[in-house]
Amino acid sequence: MRYSQRSYQEYDQILEYIISKFSIKKAVEVDNYFEEMIDLIAANPQLFPYADKAKKLRRCVVSAQTTIYYRFTGKYVEIVSFRGNLMNPDTLNI
Repeated sequence: MRYSQRSYQEYDQILEYIISKFSIKKAVEVDNYFEEMIDLIAANPQLFPYADKAKKLRRCVVSAQTTIYYRFTGKYVEIVSFRGNLMNPDTLNI
């Protein structure tokens, strides 16, 4: 499993937002849930549908607020982005 620099930044922003609006306890819960979803992706990278087949980009809707975009190269899974679901998908630029 690999993470893009972009995904690290976005993930940090999500957790910081949850801490500021809710609590550290809630951020830990969200972090644990995201890790469970990432484990599912790692175990079966083809589990979730394509978001962009030409770029081999798949989409895992984690919650009503967040989607994980990732690609499977055959050797490893790369987490590309943690994206807010209310954001315009045309601005993904991956």
